[in-house]
Amino acid sequence: MADTLFPKREERVPYGSGTPAGRDRKNTKGKKTGRTNRNKPTEKKRGKKDGKKLNRNALYLIGIIVILFIVFLFVRKNGSAVYIADEQVGILETRKVTAKELTATLESQLEGIVGSKVQINEKIKVEGIHIGSKEKKDVCTMEHLLPKMRSKVTYKVEAAIITVDSEKVAILANEKAANVLKQVQTDLMPKEGVAEDAEISWQEDVEVVKEFVDSTQILEQEDAVKVLESTTEATQSYTVQSGDAPYLIANEFKTTVEKLNQLNEGANLTGGIRVGQVINVPVQKPKISVKTVETQVLTAVEPKTYQTQYDDTKPSSYQKVIQQGKAGQKKSTIRITRINGEVTEEKEVDKEIIQEAVPEIIVKGTQ
Repeated sequence: MADTLFPKREERVPYGSGTPAGRDRKNTKGKKTGRTNRNKPTEKKRGKKDGKKLNRNALYLIGIIVILFIVFLFVRKNGSAVYIADEQVGILETRKVTAKELTATLESQLEGIVGSKVQINEKIKVEGIHIGSKEKKDVCTMEHLLPKMRSKVTYKVEAAIITVDSEKVAILANEKAANVLKQVQTDLMPKEGVAEDAEISWQEDVEVVKEFVDSTQILEQEDAVKVLESTTEATQSYTVQSGDAPYLIANEFKTTVEKLNQLNEGANLTGGIRVGQVINVPVQKPKISVKTVETQVLTAVEPKTYQTQYDDTKPSSYQKVIQQGKAGQKKSTIRITRINGEVTEEKEVDKEIIQEAVPEIIVKGTQ
């Protein structure tokens, strides 16, 4: 009966343990596993919280991006405002156009119209802008903008400027300058009497220089010829000759005695002039003069010379030709200079004797 009521010592379980002592040792790992299982629901809750936090950050970032994109659409520079000086002339729906390109295009178009190189006076500017509802009315195409710009700009034209002794005399379009000078040269040269091989030049220092000028300064060919062939009043010296009188000198130089007195202040020409006196007289000086230099080869007579011999055995009334003289012949090269057709110099520059002259010898008595 004792065996039935009391278990064996090794099978006895302490009060409150629920398992034998041996079973406690065996279930130690199970208890640890039980604690681990209790932690698993906590980790899942933390993961859900982290996921919600990430979703909120992503939505916030997306919102910022959307706002920035909307702001960009409203403030971005999607067009170009074109200005001539400070005046806006149009808006283009592009950011690829530059002021340099517009200037080059305009100048090229104007050159085709004018027939010469041009230089636009105004500064062309291009500024990037945002095209909003207010700007839409000013938007135009390049085909519409360029004609509008051509009508508003002013420009200089590359011209040919004829200078005489460094003074600007006539301004012409480039291709007309040579024609003008050729015409003036033809007008001022003598119609006949000039050799074909004559050297032709300008008396003055004449040049053609290129320069950009206002288009209103350019002359037509006919007007430029008139300007170049016009004259201006100048003075020159005159030496009084025998038989001269103030009124005669005035008539010769197409002026008045009063004008002569003005040009010779202090000389009092009315009171009298003297032979050899040098006075100032007015002349009309052309703006430009044609100089021609030609050479002529002429056959000329070389005159005979005379030689006198004296004979003291003959009376003074005695005279006898003991050798007949004879003229020779020479070939002369003469240089003739003309200014506007008038001969200003004739000079012998070379001489060749073709036939020697024979001197005539005369004997005279001295008694």
